[in-house]
Amino acid sequence: MPSPRISIVVLTYNSDRIIGECLKSIQPLADRAELIVVDNASADETRRVVSRHCPPFELIANDTNRGVSGGNNVGWRASRGDIVIFVNPDVEVTPGWMEALVEPLLDPESRVGITGSKLLYPGTRTIQHAGGIIYPNGMVDHFGNGEEDVGQWDHVEDVDYVTGASLAIRRGLLEDLGGFDEDFNPAYYEETDLCVRARRMGWAVRMVPRSVAYHHESTVLQRRSARFLRLFYRGRMRFVMKTMTWRELFFTWLPAEVMWMFTPHARGGRLRQLRAYCQGIGYAWGRWRRRRHAGRPLITTAHSD
Repeated sequence: MPSPRISIVVLTYNSDRIIGECLKSIQPLADRAELIVVDNASADETRRVVSRHCPPFELIANDTNRGVSGGNNVGWRASRGDIVIFVNPDVEVTPGWMEALVEPLLDPESRVGITGSKLLYPGTRTIQHAGGIIYPNGMVDHFGNGEEDVGQWDHVEDVDYVTGASLAIRRGLLEDLGGFDEDFNPAYYEETDLCVRARRMGWAVRMVPRSVAYHHESTVLQRRSARFLRLFYRGRMRFVMKTMTWRELFFTWLPAEVMWMFTPHARGGRLRQLRAYCQGIGYAWGRWRRRRHAGRPLITTAHSD
């Protein structure tokens, strides 16, 4: 049986200061993987920086910023790999990163559909991500975040989700899921939604600790900035309204949300969260109208997605 083809898709947007190091770390894999960069209509020098690495990278230049979901969808649909790896432009991979990441996906009999890397903060042994957990109110967190890496997360684990900074998925599963949901434009919760939909189809999501990468988190939006919080909370409410049944909303999400609103973690974001509730209701209403038009209910007693 021939070895599965692998494609690596790097999505960029105004990433000229960081994309070069990312591509240099991935470039040695050119003889084993198809390498694609999708640029989401950057206004800086990103495309010029990427062009220095073409080939082996192929540059796809979008005319408009299609967000994380839309940009990644452009990339994987243009690729030919049986396994597709998505990488953020502020990630630097280590030797053996790709081989370890795809290994659980090589067995056609395995029910592992998505894998993710262990991410470290640059220049340190501090863990940023060793798999993700989704709390009852839709909030998310990373296992091991802030801990010194002394091997405590070096056991393979099936998790709720893995971050899209370094995520691999079987192409057939990606096609069955229809790719990333572009309702999460411009960003946040698109990979969480992808992993949840895969798990509901019977596929496992696995964190692979031998696949190690450094993640700078040098995104356009500063963590805890006003715009980050606004988009993050909006994404969370879209995720909640999309994935939870009415019963879960009232008996699981609501009690957990009330408790969260009185914790220190909610400080500074409560007013923005109230706005996100209204946006979530508006999203649910628009989704209900679309699904009604298609003859499908919005939320039922069983998950419909």
